[in-house]
Amino acid sequence: MDFFNALRGQKGQHQTGSDTVDKLCDRIEHGTLLEDRRAAVQALKACTRDHRKDIGARGVKVLCKILRQDSMDIDISKAVLESLTILCQAEADREESQEFALEMSNAVLEEANNVTVLLDILEEYDFYVRFHVLSLLSTLVLNNTSRLQECILTSPVGMSRLMALLDDRREIIRNEGLLLMISLTESNADLQKIVAFENAFERLLAIIDEEGAVMGGIIVQDCLQLVQNLLRYNVSNQNYFRETSCIQRIPGLFTDTITDAHGKRESVHWSDQMGNNMIMVLELIRVLVVPDHSNTTANQKSMYQCGILQLLIDLALTSNAPQRVKTSAFYGLSELIRLNKVNQDAFSKAIIIPAQPTLAPSDDRLSSLTPPTRSSAQLSRSSFQSGRSSAQGGEQRERCPAIEEVVAVAVGKYSGRTYSMRAAATCLFQSFVLENPDSQLVLATTLNAPPEDNPNTAASEKPQSPGTLLLDALQSWQDDVDATSTADPYDSWFASVLLSHILRNNARAKAIALAITFGDEDHGEDPVSLIHAITASLMVAVKGQADVRVSLGFLALLCQWCYDSPRSVKDFLSESAHLQFLIELISPSSKEDPMVQGLAAFLLGICYEYNWEPETLITRATIQPILLSRIGLDHFAACITRVRESAPFKAAVPFMVVLPQEEAGGKLPNLYFDFSFVEFMKRNFERTQKSISASPDSVRQSSDASNAEAASQLASLRTKVSAQTSEMADLRSQLENARAELQKQEQARLESEAALSALREEMKREHERYGALEKEHEDLLICLADQDEEMTGLKEKLQSLGVTV
Repeated sequence: MDFFNALRGQKGQHQTGSDTVDKLCDRIEHGTLLEDRRAAVQALKACTRDHRKDIGARGVKVLCKILRQDSMDIDISKAVLESLTILCQAEADREESQEFALEMSNAVLEEANNVTVLLDILEEYDFYVRFHVLSLLSTLVLNNTSRLQECILTSPVGMSRLMALLDDRREIIRNEGLLLMISLTESNADLQKIVAFENAFERLLAIIDEEGAVMGGIIVQDCLQLVQNLLRYNVSNQNYFRETSCIQRIPGLFTDTITDAHGKRESVHWSDQMGNNMIMVLELIRVLVVPDHSNTTANQKSMYQCGILQLLIDLALTSNAPQRVKTSAFYGLSELIRLNKVNQDAFSKAIIIPAQPTLAPSDDRLSSLTPPTRSSAQLSRSSFQSGRSSAQGGEQRERCPAIEEVVAVAVGKYSGRTYSMRAAATCLFQSFVLENPDSQLVLATTLNAPPEDNPNTAASEKPQSPGTLLLDALQSWQDDVDATSTADPYDSWFASVLLSHILRNNARAKAIALAITFGDEDHGEDPVSLIHAITASLMVAVKGQADVRVSLGFLALLCQWCYDSPRSVKDFLSESAHLQFLIELISPSSKEDPMVQGLAAFLLGICYEYNWEPETLITRATIQPILLSRIGLDHFAACITRVRESAPFKAAVPFMVVLPQEEAGGKLPNLYFDFSFVEFMKRNFERTQKSISASPDSVRQSSDASNAEAASQLASLRTKVSAQTSEMADLRSQLENARAELQKQEQARLESEAALSALREEMKREHERYGALEKEHEDLLICLADQDEEMTGLKEKLQSLGVTV
């Protein structure tokens, strides 16, 4: 009663909130009885929500002080922790409240010892104490993450106390502790290392197993998030994760969510949470194989050895997983095989039974199309018909190479596939052929239709291959086009990107592609080369005002095909209409999209730069005056510059990604350029711009050595080889001198050993002589002792006879 009477003031007069807070804080600070301090703290807690600012002005430091002083009292600890949490929590959508909460949090974190006390209190097993400590720390980490991380690092056992929460059998405590650890480890490498060496990986994987792996609840997702935080860009933690065989435990996380190796299909119900968990597992795999990271190669090897590669193939291509999961699996596969020859080869040998897709409707008009003539502008889709296969719904899918199904997904063979999934499949294809010329050649050979066992079978049953799927899609923008429908420009766009990666920097693959022709000469048809058929499709797309992506895809493909390939340029220019078409696209009077004009200019510059094959129909001397008179150098350069400065060109990213919101509502995504083409154009546009102003003869002279840049690189390499040869000769000479010196030293050592042996023999003889002398000396001493004894006896006899001695 005395305590509460003190709060009423004199004669029970009413007090303001500030007065009440001051009296309570004074009683907390100076109270001598524990009961009084406890009552004051609880009373102050009751005022916290109504008098936040008054308590914030003085009460925060008082509360922190009493917490340090009376932390062993559970009631005081709970009341203080609840009060501080209320003060540090911001009210949503109120800027003033957020600023106050930040101010309070900074006041608590001002002294690192306050955080140490909070961590020490975690040793108390009481549920509410632990819960309120976690609530306060979770609030502080939201308001000032970096300062809280600093304070925790100053506590010797701080992280150990937090990690112990993961072993708490009370799920609320464990889960809140897990969420706190996720926030703390997101951006601090030092904390990540400490947590990892607190046996975090074993603890987290054990929790995931207990919860049912990917079939578990949200706690599995949180555990996987924490594992990712500990591993992302952290070399030492990745080494520890691999060396403790944690990578080998990743396959167990998949449980029974995919088709087995024998193609047995068991329908799995994929809940939203299960999909989230599987995506987190796939993200974990990607964290371990980030491109250009020091641990990537070692982690790729470990993942291949423990079967993760096959699991990802099955998940992406044979399971009934949701498309968002398959999309993530494609990206994981892409990074798992990227620049790894062993994994690329394993993927090339993978044979699967594809999952039953939602198939696109068949087009009966295909069988009525007539073969093309050499008038390239009139070429139709039949140029590319090389055995299309379309399984009907409900039919058992046949076994096929995994790469074939990847191409089928990318080029839109199956309806209903999201653009994000198709972009991911394209990334996988790019990683498969990246710096892998053997795979490029194999895929180039599939551009020819595979042999037919029975030529009388229907078109829908004819065999297919990755190459024929690409050719089949290169004009898919023309399919099913009528007054009520719109073509999908990405069928041909993705096909163009994939074909460009088959041909990129591979002269043999380009030669194979150049040899492919369409048209049956036995039936009076003129053979049409593949490069002419693609150019014809480009011309039809431009004149038919198709979506700009169709034209950009074809132009980017032709630029990369003709680059550094005089034979390809010769074939491309063997049809004069192609040059005229490019000139019309680029001319100042053209109304075409600026990006189309820019790529057409880039292609024309490439054709001029590499046009040095003998007996070319259109020579440089023919191209240059037309280009200068009808286009002009300034306009030519401006066309290319507009492409490079365009938003779609700048928006290209290394790993092709389509966000869900980009394709929501049936919209087309903002994919216009493949990133590899963007990099290709950035490297070469300047030289291409300058080449058209050089005289045809000077370019020819420089081109006679294949390429001025290549010649310069070759000369540089030869210089390096010569220098290395000279250096090796010097090293060899130094080695011979060292050997000679070593032989001298060895000879000196042998001579020294001989002399030492002689000395040892002499010492042995001297030692023997010394031993003999010593024995003789001992004998003499014995004789002398006998004589002394005899003399003493004689003296005694003489004395007894009375003789004085």
